[in-house]
Amino acid sequence: MAKLRQVGIDVEVYRMVEQHRRSFAESSNDILRRILPLVPLSGAAPVQVGRDGEPAPQPGTRSRGQWTVEIEGRRTPVANLKAAYRLLLLALSKRHPDFLPRFAEEKGRSRRFVARTPGGLYAASPHLAKKHAEPLVDGWYFDTNLSADQAAQRSRIAARLCGLRYGADVRILENLREI
Repeated sequence: MAKLRQVGIDVEVYRMVEQHRRSFAESSNDILRRILPLVPLSGAAPVQVGRDGEPAPQPGTRSRGQWTVEIEGRRTPVANLKAAYRLLLLALSKRHPDFLPRFAEEKGRSRRFVARTPGGLYAASPHLAKKHAEPLVDGWYFDTNLSADQAAQRSRIAARLCGLRYGADVRILENLREI
């Protein structure tokens, strides 16, 4: 067993820890290891850390923070916003087979959220399809050229289409804060 140190925390942090408790047998340390993606669980590969103490980005990925997808209380750490949004769409499509066709009917000002072809995402700007359309699943493509606000807005729509509440049933977190 690793040597434990005592750490002072304020009441708000303590409440957050207690809200994540699954059983009385679980220690505060166990809870923090589970909810903080940077802390590897026993036997897990250690997180690569850069010179500044932050997690080192995976080769070829863009990231400006620590991203997590939470679905019905289960958190999954991911490399970046694009991976978080993709994971959420995949999870919803697995649980709700009619989700992608219904989500394809939704669109922003000039783009569809998902489409059967890359060009179907960017009707007004087809040149963007080569750079920003990526495969999702089974002949579906999704738009990857999104800000955090756009991804949050689309995630809220996706949750609503599946009868879920964004912020309660599903959410995307950046540095453990909901986007």
